[in-house]
Amino acid sequence: MNAARHSERTPFGVVLIASFYAFGAIVLLFSLFINPGGVSRIIAERHGLLPSFGIAIIPIIAVLGLIIAYGLYSLSRWGFFVTIAYLIYFGGISIALGGLNFALSGQEALQAYFGNLLWSVLVITYLVIVRRRFLSPRNPGLS
Repeated sequence: MNAARHSERTPFGVVLIASFYAFGAIVLLFSLFINPGGVSRIIAERHGLLPSFGIAIIPIIAVLGLIIAYGLYSLSRWGFFVTIAYLIYFGGISIALGGLNFALSGQEALQAYFGNLLWSVLVITYLVIVRRRFLSPRNPGLS
């Protein structure tokens, strides 16, 4: 019964964002068996790390995605702050690696950084709008 009440309180946008993170984490874990070298280079590069980081980046980012998904879906205070911190980092890296330049120049190589920046800004904006769901006191059974 508490779970039913909890899911009614979770805004659809939060469920959608959490689902994107969970799905992305699952896809990353499958990539360990399909193309770990190629995927690890892309993931490392998108996060501002050296491609030589190796395939260890895949499970690290996948676990981070699952943690974010759980924290968002459960409307936990820590989930809110972990997500905001990650998106500030991810958006900052995207700016540093040329995300805004794509909007100005249209260089195809920078399109992914612009998309990552746009995602970061939109999700942070939405989470700030619904922040009371994460930061307000709740029933002990729902935390």
